[in-house]
Amino acid sequence: MQVPILTYHGNGIDGVDYHNNDHVALAADLELIHQMGFQIISLSQLLEWRLGRLPDSAVEQAVVLTCDDGSWFDYYDVDHPHYGNQTSFFNILKNHQTKHQQLVHISNFVIVSPDARKILDEKCLIGQGWWTDEWWYDAQNSGLMSIENHSWDHNHGVLDNNNINDDTFACIDNQSACDIQIRQSQQHIKTHFEGRHQAEYFAYPYGNYSDYLRHQYLPEYGHQLGLKAALTTEPKHVNLNSDIWALPRYVCNNDWQSAAELRIILTAEM
Repeated sequence: MQVPILTYHGNGIDGVDYHNNDHVALAADLELIHQMGFQIISLSQLLEWRLGRLPDSAVEQAVVLTCDDGSWFDYYDVDHPHYGNQTSFFNILKNHQTKHQQLVHISNFVIVSPDARKILDEKCLIGQGWWTDEWWYDAQNSGLMSIENHSWDHNHGVLDNNNINDDTFACIDNQSACDIQIRQSQQHIKTHFEGRHQAEYFAYPYGNYSDYLRHQYLPEYGHQLGLKAALTTEPKHVNLNSDIWALPRYVCNNDWQSAAELRIILTAEM
């Protein structure tokens, strides 16, 4: 028994077709998942199975959905300056659930730092304030989307983070750096929700990590910080032997670029 985790990026809008727009892809993929008779389960359900607390039948023909970065494109419909109105991931899921009466859920790994998101909005989007967090509470309470940890600032190359190792997370390799990126994020999310929600999952930015973070910091401090598992971008299914601090997942328009290619992924372990 194996289960794929599928990953999308709300900012992944470089056109209006499946291969260059993750919103188009998600809508099409949800239809394919429904047509193939797959169920969509939450990341928490998957982990419960991985830990032996749910039977195989609970994850039979199942798919887990995740998305990364946490901009407005994840929750709000936004009029893109080049490609027109984009239906948010949240509303794509909501519309699908209404249409098919099929339970859906997506774990949203957000960049936590407000200052980092402001800079990213200016330098990576178009500076319209599309990377805020006032929507987190409604998203979390909807039952369709959960807010999870994608690090403090993603160690993103456009930030003045005093780190020459831009666009990688492998350089987060000591306790101080890990505390900034993970512990600080966990605390901020909990404070934002006034203690009513704590992120339970962490997704490695860029999908990579240092040996210290992966093999020492998270195994030693992860549960203390409220985390239950961490996710990479290794394109494999999750099985009963998968390491909880390095759960694999497939990335849209990286590991598949069409519904036909996704079908191959979904049927690979059937």
